[in-house]
Amino acid sequence: MQDRKLILIAGRNAVLAQELEEMIWPAGYEARMLTGIELGILDIDRLRRNIDALAPTLIINTIGYASPDGAENQRILTQARSHWSVGDLAEVAGEFGIPLVHLSSDQVFAGDKFTAYLETDEPDAISVFGQAQAAGEAEVAAHCRNFAILRTGWLFGAKGHNMLKTMLSLGRRGGRVHVPNDHIAGPTPVRELCAAMRRIGLALTDGSLAGGTILHFSGAPSATWFEFASHALRQASPYQTPPELVPITPNRFGVTGAPARRTELDCSRTQHLLQLELPDWRRALDDCVEEICLTEQRPAEAPLLHQLDPLPYRQMISEERRRGAVPFGMVNDRRRVGR
Repeated sequence: MQDRKLILIAGRNAVLAQELEEMIWPAGYEARMLTGIELGILDIDRLRRNIDALAPTLIINTIGYASPDGAENQRILTQARSHWSVGDLAEVAGEFGIPLVHLSSDQVFAGDKFTAYLETDEPDAISVFGQAQAAGEAEVAAHCRNFAILRTGWLFGAKGHNMLKTMLSLGRRGGRVHVPNDHIAGPTPVRELCAAMRRIGLALTDGSLAGGTILHFSGAPSATWFEFASHALRQASPYQTPPELVPITPNRFGVTGAPARRTELDCSRTQHLLQLELPDWRRALDDCVEEICLTEQRPAEAPLLHQLDPLPYRQMISEERRRGAVPFGMVNDRRRVGR
């Protein structure tokens, strides 16, 4: 039997992990997800030994600090996850000649451009989160020749902690929900992003995509958080009472590290090189809202179970009951024939 080619997914990103684990790869490939701790991130000698032992055909890196707001209060942790660890991984990937796909963010840009950002635009981040992401990109370019950096927008999905689940949770509380209305970007469904990462990784591996490439991929059309939240809560209205949405600017509550104001990404190069269609976030959002709401309704049926008189498991499988019961689907108990 021919050995399978290993796709190493570095980092159990809270938003991406489950979708990446369920991703179907072509025949001959096998994906394995390992956390930064398991890989030995920030201990480059240990990381080198582990990568050497695993001998992956491709590395997809999702390690990074996922909360832009929290990053302002966790500067060292943000640098460790989004900058230093990326540098170690890129250095080891470069040493072994392993193709590397690195996931980055639209927050590497300041957001003061009136048109969509191109891959050739220089990063000029204004937040701790964005600066760490930009530094991570620089590490990849410095240490690894066969790489692809993929920048994306806000992520949402039916699994993991993300902005969609936060909006639905706030909506269930009722009353007023304050949502920023001054950040324009491309909301990006996680499932479609994972599919794009798979396409990019395989293209990088087989040589159909040249190394040293920066790509953009996000949902369309562009929207503000307020527009996104309005659409989400409107779709959730059959399952929960819609709250009153109030548009705000982040500085109203003194939020530090607020995201850049306009970080639309020009994704035409990605579409041209890989024939990838940009996902309509509204259609993907409708499916996610239904999946989340139906899943969260099921536990509400639990009180019904308390009204039943269940048979204790030990009693159910006792020898006495097993001999006396007729197996399900049988009219006659064949075990009693001839007695």
